[in-house]
Amino acid sequence: MKKSITLLLLAVFVFISSIFAEGKTVWSIRVSKSFIARTPDPDSICWKPRTNHFSWQAGYIMFAMEKMWNKTGDSIYFNYIKRYVDQQVDKDGNIPDFKNNALDNFLPGYAILFMYEQTRLEKYKIAATHIRNGFNAYPRTNYGLFYHSTWTPGQAWVDGVFMGQIFLARYAKTIGDKQYAYAEVVKQLTLIAEKCQKPNGLLLHGWDESMKAKWADKTSGLAPEVWSEGLGWYAVLMADVFDYLPKNQPGREHLLTVLQQLCAGLKNVQDLKTGMWCQVVDKPTLSGNWNETSGTGMFIYLLQKSINKGYISKNEYQPLVDKAYHGIIKKTKKNQKGFIDLIDCSSIGIKNSYADYIASPKEVSPFATFGSFIIGTASVEFK
Repeated sequence: MKKSITLLLLAVFVFISSIFAEGKTVWSIRVSKSFIARTPDPDSICWKPRTNHFSWQAGYIMFAMEKMWNKTGDSIYFNYIKRYVDQQVDKDGNIPDFKNNALDNFLPGYAILFMYEQTRLEKYKIAATHIRNGFNAYPRTNYGLFYHSTWTPGQAWVDGVFMGQIFLARYAKTIGDKQYAYAEVVKQLTLIAEKCQKPNGLLLHGWDESMKAKWADKTSGLAPEVWSEGLGWYAVLMADVFDYLPKNQPGREHLLTVLQQLCAGLKNVQDLKTGMWCQVVDKPTLSGNWNETSGTGMFIYLLQKSINKGYISKNEYQPLVDKAYHGIIKKTKKNQKGFIDLIDCSSIGIKNSYADYIASPKEVSPFATFGSFIIGTASVEFK
């Protein structure tokens, strides 16, 4: 009990200090609380045309809100996560809306694991295990990668790897099945890098085993470009996965090398003027390319956490992170209702060409960008 109180007081001290340090706005707090105020019912976080609320948009927001709770100790974040989870999980541990037909649908399970860790209520453990079992018959390519979804047979997308494997890594640590789960996480991260990582360290948006998708190269099956938010999902997973993998886990050291290659690749293509990264990440000077907010938040998160963990050089990378931070906070805008909007965002599927990627609409305030902005700015503001 004393330890818990001490940790809580420490969190409160960090929270208060961060607010008043040098009189600066704590953007992660400001944006996360604005989001909760404008979206008080977390069950409304979903694609508007769809009815399934147990999917990645809400899952990613809860992922970000948990990080804010860890940073500040403010119960507003805990209560928001709890409300969402309890809207999805009934008293017996059933999840009526969970469908194991897309990796996107596994991500909200991460929040269920959080609630189980905090409460030890059996219904959360039952629910999380139900999601874990969704992998048992989940389809794979012949190469061993999970399909992005059942309606994209043979296709593996870098964003989908995050959706499934961040849940599975935490499941292993929190509940069990470690031998399978850790090996699977390493396998999925490694295989997607083997297929999609370019010599510059960055990963293309996806790979189609059949090479039949319109976007797939007819020889390699690879997507044509490195998309900002798509690579960002992989970056966030790489930032967090080592919190879960045992130090003696086979393949762990290789993944650290992949992480370092990814960080070096990002360093080499940062927009020197704004500090941000572009919609097509590794072509910042090409005509029509534009700074994209969600991916930038994710890359800030990867780089700052990798600095903190000692995976990459602070002297080499901290200036990049600081510049990116000052770039991304300029993408905020107060709307007529007083809430904070985020501009220049992109939430899309795989496109057929560079022209299609840069022609994608510059969205305002899609759900994913809030998660990315929050985790990115918080990693700097609370480092």
